[in-house]
Amino acid sequence: MPTARSGEQATPPDPPTEKGRGTRQRLLSAATALFAGRGYAGVRVTDITEAAGLSPGAFYRYFKDRRELMLVLLRELTDEAFDFVRVPWRAEDPMFSVLRSTQLYFEFYGRHSALFGLLVELSQTDPEVAEIWAGSRRVFYSRIAQSLRREVAAGRLRVDVDVDVAAELLGGMTEFYAFQRFVLGDGVVKDVPLDESARALAEIWVSGLVRPV
Repeated sequence: MPTARSGEQATPPDPPTEKGRGTRQRLLSAATALFAGRGYAGVRVTDITEAAGLSPGAFYRYFKDRRELMLVLLRELTDEAFDFVRVPWRAEDPMFSVLRSTQLYFEFYGRHSALFGLLVELSQTDPEVAEIWAGSRRVFYSRIAQSLRREVAAGRLRVDVDVDVAAELLGGMTEFYAFQRFVLGDGVVKDVPLDESARALAEIWVSGLVRPV
């Protein structure tokens, strides 16, 4: 059964029946669409239940309130992101590994841009959301650093680079580019094919870290 981390409320367990899980998912999907169009503050519980075709009573069988539903969405988002972009490291072809993981990250971010925008927005005022976001970045950077550390030990990457700092800088660059492109969408980022952006970013990663031969 899911338990709360320090300072967090417990995540509601999944309903035991297929029908219950389907109803819960209808509420989550309806809320996601509404948050994308109106923002968190502009959505009421009754809006969610109407969009889902359910009664308000059905909502409270699965969630204590709108905030609990929002936290479930954001935790699921950050957990799923890391599984989705996991790509085995190819020692003989680091460019492939970096490029493919970057492509997958952009694909996932673009598909869930509304929730990523909500994550950034609410982290400024909600300490629990802020910790969800901070925790997801810690995991993201830690996984990058672990991969870099293995490759440094194998003699394939530069030894004069602090891998923890490099992981934060490279991960942050990837994350902020995605935020600008998919959430802000304000025209600052050039409108180029996404694969071209992913390739350019991967080339910066590899050229900065691979040990010269």
